[in-house]
Amino acid sequence: MENIYQKVYEQKNIFTNSLQKIASYILENPRLFAVSSATEAGKQIGVSETTIIRFCKQLGYKGYKELQEEVQNILLQRSSLSDYVEDKKVDGGTENSIKQLMASDAGNIQKMMQQLSEESLSTAVTKLTNADRVIVAGVRSSHALASWFSYSLDLIHGNTRMYNPGTDDILLRLSELTEKSVFVGFSFHRYAVDTINIAKHAKDKGAFVIGITDSSFSPITAYCDLVLNVQLSGKSTLDAAPAVMSLSNSIIASISLENNEKVKQRVELFDSINGKDFFD
Repeated sequence: MENIYQKVYEQKNIFTNSLQKIASYILENPRLFAVSSATEAGKQIGVSETTIIRFCKQLGYKGYKELQEEVQNILLQRSSLSDYVEDKKVDGGTENSIKQLMASDAGNIQKMMQQLSEESLSTAVTKLTNADRVIVAGVRSSHALASWFSYSLDLIHGNTRMYNPGTDDILLRLSELTEKSVFVGFSFHRYAVDTINIAKHAKDKGAFVIGITDSSFSPITAYCDLVLNVQLSGKSTLDAAPAVMSLSNSIIASISLENNEKVKQRVELFDSINGKDFFD
């Protein structure tokens, strides 16, 4: 739904309060527009049908039906996994096909490096370093990326928790956030609503919200204080994973370098525990 997102973000500063309300719904609950009439959508949002139509025309659509058809088409679009498979078709007779794919990943990392500003990276490191608590979230294709980042940051810095929907009470986790806390949301196509909602509530609590995502118009950006955008040519998170891992590792490494004494203390604590019963 990047096209609709883009239209919303380009005009969000000139929306009236009513149009802002509709924009929030289309970012957070697009299925409402896919299955409901303009009248039904208006009732749920708390605006009139006329306002819904005005919103559609503000975005450049002829009417509600045209916007609804685009939402439906996007929600039914093929998985980005298809793009991943198509992009990997290489000459099977080439001896170095695996190395070629590795070179492609290296190229994506170079591209990401050009996109990200030193200021943004420095801000991320500073905020994470000074945070009293860090909550990290990412589900589906973003889960592994969020999990590795959370584990590594907690290992070298502490005070980091990965949100686990199976065992964590999200209201309890959010209640622990302060204005010195940081929420890091990994949100890639297709953008899971859970992570976006947590980002919204974390921001409401006054925490600093960092979004690691694949588009300047992905829905989580509406609630981010800082966006680290890994915008590559492929839609699949699998394609973005090597670049995201490189970004995550570099942030962790920068934090460890800037907080050498604290890291030493954590290493000493780690090494003081006899781990022979846990490792071969």
